[in-house]
Amino acid sequence: MKRFLFGAAVLLAASPAAAKPAMWVVRDADTEVTLYGTIHALPPGLDWLSPAATRQLEAAGSLVVEAVIPEDRFALAPIVAQLGMRDGLKPLTARVPKPLASRIAMTAAAAGVPLLALNRMETWLAAITLSEGALTRAGITTASGVEPALSARAKAEGKPIVGLETVEQQLRFFDALPEADQAALLSATVDEAGGIKAEAMKLVTLWRAGDVETIARDFSKEARASPTLTRVLLTDRNARWATWIAGVLRQPGKVFVAVGAGHFGG
Repeated sequence: MKRFLFGAAVLLAASPAAAKPAMWVVRDADTEVTLYGTIHALPPGLDWLSPAATRQLEAAGSLVVEAVIPEDRFALAPIVAQLGMRDGLKPLTARVPKPLASRIAMTAAAAGVPLLALNRMETWLAAITLSEGALTRAGITTASGVEPALSARAKAEGKPIVGLETVEQQLRFFDALPEADQAALLSATVDEAGGIKAEAMKLVTLWRAGDVETIARDFSKEARASPTLTRVLLTDRNARWATWIAGVLRQPGKVFVAVGAGHFGG
């Protein structure tokens, strides 16, 4: 707890007094689309929603996010198990190059994830599980992220919440990756796990300042681990979302679109 509080204090001291995450407004004669860059995991208690963003969200008729996450996270268990777990897999350390295998057990122990559980997971799910475990141990969670807070506000105001994708679609992006790319994802996760808190705090500071260009340059090694990952997780999704936004602009109304800040750089 002391280490977490110290980290949060350093973050707040190093960040701008008033958080200003990146935001753009696209308009035509009868339509207004607010584009807001988010961060998916945060330490609790940070003040980040600016008055300008609050006004845009209140004026919007709907909130659009990458995917609508069920309030009951256990509701996702069946689809996660269907896509990411199966009996008869080789142990995780037998599926990856030897230099990586030797570091997996240490990373799993530090993240509080049983190695036996990872052995039943597809390589991509093992990577995600290790990353989430390491972040949680560092006091940084998706429950404290931007999307849950924005969704709670939208629900309180009776606004519909729309997902650009479904959770199942997002999981299938990973499940469809060739095994070599899944191993690259796992390798990047293991490489980052030891310093994940410092890296996450750096990202939060950049995000609070609205510095999407630096975020894009430093975009997580998981996304840069292979050209396939970059295309599937970033390039292709950006193209689909841009097409969706162009369609929205043909209809009257106001929409607040909140997606990861890493999608806005460049």
